[in-house]
Amino acid sequence: MRNDLFQLVREVAVQFPSLLALLVCLVIALVRRQRHPRVSLVASLAFVLLMLHGMFFSAIYIWIPHWLGEGTAESHRTFYNMFALFANALFAIAVAILLVAVFIDRKQASMTENMPPNF
Repeated sequence: MRNDLFQLVREVAVQFPSLLALLVCLVIALVRRQRHPRVSLVASLAFVLLMLHGMFFSAIYIWIPHWLGEGTAESHRTFYNMFALFANALFAIAVAILLVAVFIDRKQASMTENMPPNF
């Protein structure tokens, strides 16, 4: 158990730069919420999901071997592959939410506004 806790701290420490960057982005989104409330809300949701994803799956990957116990190498490989697919799908959802925040509440530009003069 003590070794698992040390490994978890080490995994989170490795992710510290990413988690710090996501935290800074979250703070910026929250500070800008008065100017762009919907964008900030959606972006904040994505940043929180990405931070939780990093920490949660670090912990889960440490404790999975204890949960699996005895089994064949093939069953463990299958479980890890399915779990990795699940983890990546959740990551893709968080990134998709962030992409929605980028384009939400944008006004559509007309073709004539984007053309240079005398075109």
